[in-house]
Amino acid sequence: MQLFGTDARAFALTFAVATIVTAIELITTTYPRTPEFVTKSRWFYAYILIYGALGAAALALLPLVGGEATMTGVGLENPWVKALLVGFSVKAVLHIRIFTVSTGPNQSFPVGLETLVQLFEPWMLTSLDLDHFSAQQAFIKPRAAKQGNLAAAKKAALSNIPSGFSSAVRAALVADINSCTTTQEVISAYLKYVGIKLTDSTFPM
Repeated sequence: MQLFGTDARAFALTFAVATIVTAIELITTTYPRTPEFVTKSRWFYAYILIYGALGAAALALLPLVGGEATMTGVGLENPWVKALLVGFSVKAVLHIRIFTVSTGPNQSFPVGLETLVQLFEPWMLTSLDLDHFSAQQAFIKPRAAKQGNLAAAKKAALSNIPSGFSSAVRAALVADINSCTTTQEVISAYLKYVGIKLTDSTFPM
């Protein structure tokens, strides 16, 4: 089956790769220690699926905007390789300009896929962050209530610092823990460094 002169399966490949790459990038750059919290949010899936769809749209637009975007390299004459690379580089291909709006003499405003992204991304990422915060608080509050004593919470955190941490990370963690004024802050700071599994072990329910 052909779509826009391209095998429909190539669009499916680009969609899948762009979705996975976007998910991995979002988790590793923003929520590296608490992915379980963010993956509970519907906004996480909406966000990565939209990027998957935009990746497929970029693949369809490439033949139409040859002057705006070119892809060169070994194997790129193969449509499957091109589909794969568009998926991997979805954030880059969003800079493709679809058309230009003139706003006056010698002034123009480019409109492209990136323009569409700006319509939803800030709001969606804020909604996602709120869901993440809510899930994180639901994890922290009962543990903080059980711990009760601030000094005991600090002692528990400082006694369970992974040996594999570098001296710089260890020093930063110790400084953050020592600056905390509530048990919730202690558990939150500890969670930021070590993740859910070790935090659950150090501060059990």
